Amino acid sequence: MSVPGVIIDASNVAATKQRPWPFSRVVAVRDAWLKKHPGAGALAVLDASVRPVLGDQRLVEQAERAQWLEVHQGDADDRILALAHQYGADIVSRDNFRYARREHPWLQGNGSRVWSARHVGGEVVFSPRQLGVATEEEIERDWQRKRAKAGLLSRDAEERFRCTSEPAGCPRGGQVLLPRQVNKDGSRWYCRSCGYEAVEIIAEPPLPEGPATGPVQVAVQHGHTVRTVIPVPAEGLTLGRASRSRPGVTDVTEGLGRDEAGEISRTHLRISLDDDGLPMVEHVPEPHQNVTFLNPELDFASRPRSGRLATATPYALEDGDELHLGPGTVRLRISFGGGT
Repeated sequence: MSVPGVIIDASNVAATKQRPWPFSRVVAVRDAWLKKHPGAGALAVLDASVRPVLGDQRLVEQAERAQWLEVHQGDADDRILALAHQYGADIVSRDNFRYARREHPWLQGNGSRVWSARHVGGEVVFSPRQLGVATEEEIERDWQRKRAKAGLLSRDAEERFRCTSEPAGCPRGGQVLLPRQVNKDGSRWYCRSCGYEAVEIIAEPPLPEGPATGPVQVAVQHGHTVRTVIPVPAEGLTLGRASRSRPGVTDVTEGLGRDEAGEISRTHLRISLDDDGLPMVEHVPEPHQNVTFLNPELDFASRPRSGRLATATPYALEDGDELHLGPGTVRLRISFGGGT
């Protein structure tokens, strides 16, 4: 395999609302990336705890044999970041990797190498992730949250192992083994059923959650004050400075002065839902140059200075993302599942 130009977070990409999760989504994302970047390599990393919930195991085995899929026993996110650092590669993932911003400062800001892959009309659409700059408090909070989710075994828990054989080669392939189901030879352990090496499970990572199942909502803020919360309907939502001549536009300027409202375009942006019900945003082209920013860095006057969206280009939105319209007088906060 050629040097990877992208590392795909396979667990993240495969996740859907229903089980089993289709590994075909990972194949589709890899194929779409290689089509856009001919000659580049692509490597996918799959959390070992996710493999049992994948429905098309034949595709998983084919990917492993072709050596473009790595099933990782430890923390898959750490492995993804290590590979991206080693090869200077991009990443395809919905994760914001906030906990790792100290170790990988290239994740900070909106010039990162992380991309979203969304399915729209059956096609894969890539958009750059606007990760913003995490504060030290946010980094520490996410680091502590990650440690809490690590699933560390209690001190009195029974030792557990995992057979490294393929499921087709061993009835316990990929499964958790108890001490009575393994043999020890020196410092190494082996599955009694097939003789393949068994690795000790120090931490059993939790299964990642699928995409949010709740409604997508937009909290409209003027500064830090929430004025209203708007659900995004299946047909999408167009936001701007509404008037009687534009009945299809939801007004986000009510209560603002004339000059402040004028910083928002008549039809400023559109939020739509992809095939999985996840939101995407496009800044709508207009003759004048009012702008939109996603998770921007702010200057001393709290005005956005990075993360400007290109016109008529789809960007994936994640839970907690903030859109700043114009100079940031109007802010839109995205939430899944009904939270604001």
